[in-house]
Amino acid sequence: MSYPSPSHNPVLIGHDEALRQVQAVYDSGRMHHAWLVTGVEGIGKATLAYHIAHYVLSGGVNKLGRLDMQHPAARLVAEEAHPDLFVLRRPTDEKTGELKNTIAVEDARKLAPFMRLTASHGGWRVALIDEAQALNRHSQNAILKVIEEPPQRCLIVVTVTTPGVLLPTIRSRCRVLPLQPLDDAAMRTVLARCGAEAGGEAETDALLRHSGGSVGFALKVLQTECLPLYRDLLALLQNLPALDMARLHQLADKVGRKADADSFAVLTQLLMATLRRAVHAQATGGGLLAEEAAFAGRLAQGRQLDRTLQLWDKVGQIFAMADYANLDRKLAFINAITEIRRAAA
Repeated sequence: MSYPSPSHNPVLIGHDEALRQVQAVYDSGRMHHAWLVTGVEGIGKATLAYHIAHYVLSGGVNKLGRLDMQHPAARLVAEEAHPDLFVLRRPTDEKTGELKNTIAVEDARKLAPFMRLTASHGGWRVALIDEAQALNRHSQNAILKVIEEPPQRCLIVVTVTTPGVLLPTIRSRCRVLPLQPLDDAAMRTVLARCGAEAGGEAETDALLRHSGGSVGFALKVLQTECLPLYRDLLALLQNLPALDMARLHQLADKVGRKADADSFAVLTQLLMATLRRAVHAQATGGGLLAEEAAFAGRLAQGRQLDRTLQLWDKVGQIFAMADYANLDRKLAFINAITEIRRAAA
C-alpha cells in the first residue's frame, strides 16, 4: 500500500471543479498571483498545488489533472530541482526525524529574494507554501510582503487546513480555491490506485464512513489498523456513565506506548470526529453514524448543546496538549475518556 508524494503524483482525482477554475483563469491570460487552497487534511491540496506548478512551469503544456511526468519541466518539479520553483514547508527535526510544528521566519524570509529573481526559463516563478497553518505570525508577515506586492509573472500557491489562522490580509489577497472532501466513488478509485485493502466490502464501507472523504486519513486508518480499536472504544462508551475501567486501561495500553504514536493520533482523531458528529446531531437531529448512536444518545441525554460543545473542546485540548508537550499518551487518553464519562453522568 503506497501513495505517491504530491510532487510525483501524475493524477488528481475528485477535484475537477478546482482544476477547471485554474485552467480557465490561466487561459484568460489573467492568472491571479496568489491562490489559497483550502480543505481538510489528506484530500489532495498539496497534490493540486504541485499540479498547478507543473502546469505553469511547463507553459501550459503539461495538463492539469493528468500529468506527463516525462516532460522535462515535470522531472525537475518532481525532484524540486526546478530553478523557478520554491517550496516552503515544515522542516524535519534532525534529532527525531519528525516534522516540526512550525515554519520558522528564517525560512519564510527566503521567499522574497527568490521571487525577485528573473525566471531562468523565461516564464513564471512559482512558490508553493504547504501547510500554511504552521506559519507563525512573524512567518506570515514575511510572506505577506510578497503577496501584497508581487513581482510580474510570479505565482504563489498556499495550502491550508484552517484558513482562519492566517492573517486576514493574506486571505484577502489570495484567490480562495476550496477543495471538498472526496465522495465515495472517488475515494474507492484513489484507494484502489494505492493498492489499499480494507479487508472486504463491509470494512471498506466502514473505512469510507470514518475517513471523512480524506484519502490521507483513510490510509492512516489502514496502516495503523485502528478500526478494531475504534469499535472497542465505542463499545466501551455505549454504556455511559458506567465505564469498565479495566477495559479502558487495556485500550489505553494499546495506544499509549511510545511505538504506537500513530495509532494514538488516529484513534483520537476518530474520537474527536465522533464527538463533533454528536454535537451536530444534538443541534440538528441528524448526521450520526449508526455505530455511534448509542454513545451519542447517552452523551446528549438531558444536556444543553453548549455543554456538549465544551466537552468537545476540552477533550480536544487534552489531546492537543499531549501532542504539543509530549505528555504521557496513556494518561491523556484515560483523562479524556474520564471527562466524557463525567459529562454523561
